[in-house]
Amino acid sequence: MKKIIYAYLFFIVVFSGCKRDKIKQEITPEFLASLNLKFDAKNNPGIGKDVFFEFHDDEIHAVIPFLSPDKKALILSFDKELVTVQLSGVNQQSGISVNDFTQAQQVRLAFSNGEARDFTLKVKDFTGLPVFSINTAGKAPIVSKDVYLNGTLSINPNLDFEQEANNLELEIKGRGNSTWGMPKKPYRIKLKQKAKILGLQEAKNWVLLANYSDKTLLRTAVVFDLGRAINSNFTPEHRHVEVVLNGSYIGTYTLTEQIEVNPGRVEITELKSGDTGSDKITGGYLVELDRREDETYIVKTAIRTLPFAIKSPDAPTTEQYNYIKKYLTDTENAIYADNFADPVNGYAKYIDVESFINWYLVQELVKNQDAQNYSSIFYYKDKNGKLGMGPLWDFDLSMGNVDYSISMDPQGWWVKHGPWFTRLFDDPAFEAKVKKRWKEIRNKEVEDMLKNIDKQSAKLALSQKQNFSVWKILDKKVWPNPQIFYTYEGEVTQIKKWLRTRIEWLDSRL
Repeated sequence: MKKIIYAYLFFIVVFSGCKRDKIKQEITPEFLASLNLKFDAKNNPGIGKDVFFEFHDDEIHAVIPFLSPDKKALILSFDKELVTVQLSGVNQQSGISVNDFTQAQQVRLAFSNGEARDFTLKVKDFTGLPVFSINTAGKAPIVSKDVYLNGTLSINPNLDFEQEANNLELEIKGRGNSTWGMPKKPYRIKLKQKAKILGLQEAKNWVLLANYSDKTLLRTAVVFDLGRAINSNFTPEHRHVEVVLNGSYIGTYTLTEQIEVNPGRVEITELKSGDTGSDKITGGYLVELDRREDETYIVKTAIRTLPFAIKSPDAPTTEQYNYIKKYLTDTENAIYADNFADPVNGYAKYIDVESFINWYLVQELVKNQDAQNYSSIFYYKDKNGKLGMGPLWDFDLSMGNVDYSISMDPQGWWVKHGPWFTRLFDDPAFEAKVKKRWKEIRNKEVEDMLKNIDKQSAKLALSQKQNFSVWKILDKKVWPNPQIFYTYEGEVTQIKKWLRTRIEWLDSRL
């Protein structure tokens, strides 16, 4: 009997030991962190403090917290008992081997369990985001939304994007309406020559959004990502960047594409001044519903007196102006006609219903303050085409970031009460299509938006610290914040909580 007991105990001890060894050798995130891959400050006096590497799928990143660190002669350290390291095929000696890390390196890690994996190793600068260094002529301050200043743009893509063109000549001015009055200014950039920037399609015109009142720094970015995911027409692309203006760091910005009729932007036919014949005058037009009424060419409809600013063509001829005025008027007349729901002669004759629904669902989901009936509500009409909605734009006052209207509440309709949508929802067929589209995007694209908030806020982990070291507002009320959450993490948690409540409410109605 004793022999059986001893044998049983021996089996348990051996099995438990084998299990522990297997756990120790499994390549988990915790095991990768235990490799202690880093630049030691004692071996690299120029970096100031130890800089540790982080693993991101098949990439390994380290960030040296300076704008322009010298990365030409750095010494890597690691736990020699757990891993051996090869850089570009050369075995490394921990704490001894010197390498140039100005470009990405291919690294092979051979672990103590006999497994080996290949990674791309990147040593980034400052916060890890691309850095825009803008210098105006004579370092003149940018004080106008109307007058451009000449300058240059130098781009450090921080190893995440190809950036062939650099040291670009530009013109720069202020932009925005309420945002221009804030301490952290947004800017409009016009390059002297078209260029690809950070992997985005070649163009001259770009926008730097400051996101001063959006303390998450990511509302517009995640909404743009959702818009592109559900094919909301002509939604701009974006990049998070750090901006240094005339030698001074001024914060984290969202670089995005200017809304304009151009390849890769609003891709419709560009109207020339001579395009007035019946075969050409039908498009393309880009218009914005804008209650400010501060544009040169404005069309007003008859029933709801909606002011549509003509954005393209820049200077429409009389014939072009009259054409788009009549089309918008006819569209509104059809929407409010007795037979408005007729699939042949009603509103569907004039509008691209699918584009209206995609635009609507994005705006209603985030309850964008301006999207109900105020501004940044864009429409396009291509040659021989119907009126479509898009691009999406301007989301700093979304997801509850308002203290003066019911759009702050995650429950209740908002954009649905806009003038045309109120009427469109009177058509059961339109409402059914909205519900069907919501079900199509609900479990994938909408859920992915919540995950994207986590992903992008993690990407901004170092960046937001630098931004709020300049703009010390996390513990202050900034117009029109309804609440103060005191930390960046608190701001991000709040929009996720707000969105989850909003999604549940929409689920109950749609």
